[in-house]
Amino acid sequence: MTTVKIAAHMPLLYTPKFWAPAKAYENYTPDIEGAKLEGAEYARKHGLEPAFRLLERPEGASMAFLTDLQQDFRDHGRLPVTGTDDVVLRCASRLINGFISGHYAGLKRSKDGHPPVHVSFGTYFRTQTGELFDLRTRKASILALEDDKKCIFKATCFDPSDGSPVDAGYIQPMYKPHECVAYNHYLESTGQAPQWAFAQHCELGTDGESFHPLIVEAVAFASGLRSFVPGLVSKGHIMEWDWYGPLCSCGGYSEDPNIVPVITHPQGGFQKDIVDGFKPFRSVEFFGVAEDFCDYWMKKQSRWYFRGTEFLKKMVFVEDGTAPIVPNAQHVKTQNAEARAEGVKFIKHDTPFAQSL
Repeated sequence: MTTVKIAAHMPLLYTPKFWAPAKAYENYTPDIEGAKLEGAEYARKHGLEPAFRLLERPEGASMAFLTDLQQDFRDHGRLPVTGTDDVVLRCASRLINGFISGHYAGLKRSKDGHPPVHVSFGTYFRTQTGELFDLRTRKASILALEDDKKCIFKATCFDPSDGSPVDAGYIQPMYKPHECVAYNHYLESTGQAPQWAFAQHCELGTDGESFHPLIVEAVAFASGLRSFVPGLVSKGHIMEWDWYGPLCSCGGYSEDPNIVPVITHPQGGFQKDIVDGFKPFRSVEFFGVAEDFCDYWMKKQSRWYFRGTEFLKKMVFVEDGTAPIVPNAQHVKTQNAEARAEGVKFIKHDTPFAQSL
């Protein structure tokens, strides 16, 4: 019998019927409707106001943004991010307490979803011996362009114990190779380099694309509790372009005003309406995975959008609300230092709500 160590998490103000901390580490079918009905009944009995009323109060209310808390990023998933289940448990406990107490009045979730062939998959490439580039055990690789004309890339993987680089040889795209080269150059020109490849994950329509079941139940409970519509941000669905962060595809992002994004249409351009939707809230708390990739880029894209505005200081990074693919990433340390200097607040998942503002 396998046992798991249950992560420390907030004691709940109220324990919903679906709640059991061990469920954060299990696979099961979430009782979505039951959780929502229970939230609505709790609100009726205790006279809780709907979310829009919380925003009308002088003190306002906060919201949470959850990046990619999906099945394929769990420990048993196709692209495992060690610690995702712990993150889910901490996040779910804070959401339940936050919506009951009136700290939160809104929530959005991003969802990674790729077609069967995608430029972010190792299987998009072949090795020098003609085999598909297999990242199932190595999880991730950065790609350096070696030869533009022959479309050859040098791949570097990472030691799982300390994140040190490991040479993975040379690879070549099997699909649209010259477009892959152009994609690499665009990443370089817009500050999004390096190019990455991953174990095949979150394929549209598969079990791995689904949200973690405990998050599904916690969000349903909160929605019933405060009568609001949880937001959903879809990403990853264009074959030739990755989505480093939820707000846009790589082709829709450019911090350089002299470089016009390649993609501007709604299916891949910058989703300005998502971040503009943050503005009615007094703060936005960020949870999600992976710390060194999609969660990192969600924070980076939000910082870029709000730079020079007062809202930048309303961003809140939940330090134990994320987990990395590759530990000890320098770009994560650099971003966190820059964010602190800009006035972004850093908290733990169990930081009292009054101290989180």
